[in-house]
Amino acid sequence: MRDRFQQKSTSRLQSSCLLLLVCLGQIFIQASAADARGSSGCTSDLGMAVECDLEGLLMSDIQTVGSHNSYKLAIPEAELELIRQFNPRSALTLDYSHLSLDEQLNLGLRQLELDILYDPEGGRYATPLLPRLAAGEKKADFDSSELNEPGFKVLHAQDIDVRSSCATWVKCLIQIRTWSDANPSHVPLLIMFNAKEGSSSYPGTIEALRFSPRAYEQLEAEILSVFPISRIITPDEVRRGRATLREAVLELGWPSLEESLGRVFFALDEGQEKVEIYLGENHAAQGKLIFPNSVSETADHAAYFTLNSPVRDQMRIQEAVAAGFMVRTRADANTFEARENNIETREAAFRSGAQYISTDYYVPRREFSDYSVRLPGGAAARCNPVRRPLHGAGCGRIGNSTP
Repeated sequence: MRDRFQQKSTSRLQSSCLLLLVCLGQIFIQASAADARGSSGCTSDLGMAVECDLEGLLMSDIQTVGSHNSYKLAIPEAELELIRQFNPRSALTLDYSHLSLDEQLNLGLRQLELDILYDPEGGRYATPLLPRLAAGEKKADFDSSELNEPGFKVLHAQDIDVRSSCATWVKCLIQIRTWSDANPSHVPLLIMFNAKEGSSSYPGTIEALRFSPRAYEQLEAEILSVFPISRIITPDEVRRGRATLREAVLELGWPSLEESLGRVFFALDEGQEKVEIYLGENHAAQGKLIFPNSVSETADHAAYFTLNSPVRDQMRIQEAVAAGFMVRTRADANTFEARENNIETREAAFRSGAQYISTDYYVPRREFSDYSVRLPGGAAARCNPVRRPLHGAGCGRIGNSTP
């Protein structure tokens, strides 16, 4: 009798414990979901820098910080010295480097820039000049293993500035996708790139292959090998049946911020010639995966702009952002702002309302100065200072633009 009673008691206890675990699990899941959205109902990317309700906000209504040439590793001193002998100024401007892509994303950066080179047969950039020429005790080994296979490569300048945290387009995208999968409530990530072509002024370098229409098709295929189309904000999605991208952006705006969380979009950061090669007959980017850099505010494909001089182009950027266009600008360039601790360009970039502000100094380089570029309070994103007045009910206070 006692044994049956003990068995029933044990069974009840186990059932109670199981129920308790299920309840605690549900509470944990709900709390985690709330944390992911933030205490005020927003994505946690907005942090405490702004009180915000996502309802009614577009993906163009935010401002965030990103990095320039995000993949770039430091040039070893022996190779930098060879550059210095040929062009002292280049040695200064190339003397910067970045953390890995996932470390940057963990710090709150939401725009990444990659330089890509076409290499359909593989191996074209696998034996670069400067690592071969560098000599002495400071010579650094160069691992070319990832450069031998066919596919797009990621590096700054063939033969000269060749070290990358991810040497191929696919590898870089996989790193971004992996981080995005683990952080599904992030604001939209802008992945922009330069299509590198031509030769270097440094003697003895090879020429980077030209990007043909076929090359861009292969580039899009590599994107889709990593990101499903549902995770990519495309020109067609933004157009929503309008005849042109420009018409859609000006009349309808970009997709909502809420439906854009956890997704990425791509931008071709190039001039008119390359943009026209990429678009072909599809002048409004119909059927394309990538937003081309807008040739002008009146172009059929006008939606995204790279405007890298926020001091000179302050008014143009503000007007473009207010109209509904997406803009990337830069807070610094060529290491000079950091060397001089000059914040003029940084402050102009924040004031401009550009949605994505690029820097080489999301953490300061102390041997230069304390110069750095981050949003107030360390948030990954905040409501846009130019577009915020258009959505006063959607956004509350906005922090000082001084990091």
